[in-house]
Amino acid sequence: MKNIVLIIVFSVTLSYTTVAQKISSGDVPTLVNETFKSKFSIAEKTSWSLDYDKYKAEFKVSKSQYSATFDKDGKWLKTETFLKPSDLPKAVKEKLTKEFGELSDYKIEDPEKVESKDGGINYEMEVIKGSVTYKMIVSEKGEIVSKEEKNTN
Repeated sequence: MKNIVLIIVFSVTLSYTTVAQKISSGDVPTLVNETFKSKFSIAEKTSWSLDYDKYKAEFKVSKSQYSATFDKDGKWLKTETFLKPSDLPKAVKEKLTKEFGELSDYKIEDPEKVESKDGGINYEMEVIKGSVTYKMIVSEKGEIVSKEEKNTN
């Protein structure tokens, strides 16, 4: 019985993992490639992956790292810009201070600026305070869009 439960848990976990696979630029549909080139004409060192029906380009512009996601018809869905915690806007930093105290009381990990057609600009990050980690999304105006405790087990 224990083995059956473990097999079920393992199967469910596997089904929720990312299925993204690296692909060559030649495997990217023309419409996706055209939209990417028009939106990010100065992109350097681009690599592509396919996650179900979404195409994701990871690239650099100057020294900054980005990723952009497109649907199969070439429609731009979102762009993520990888940041240092010090690069977060003032409104976001102020909201984090109100929520968690002084910066010495918590740690920010993996901050990203996320721009999307429907959602505007938000900042996603993990905030660690003590032994608790939160996945946070904060708007550019400093409003909390979501805050969920991340299970670290």
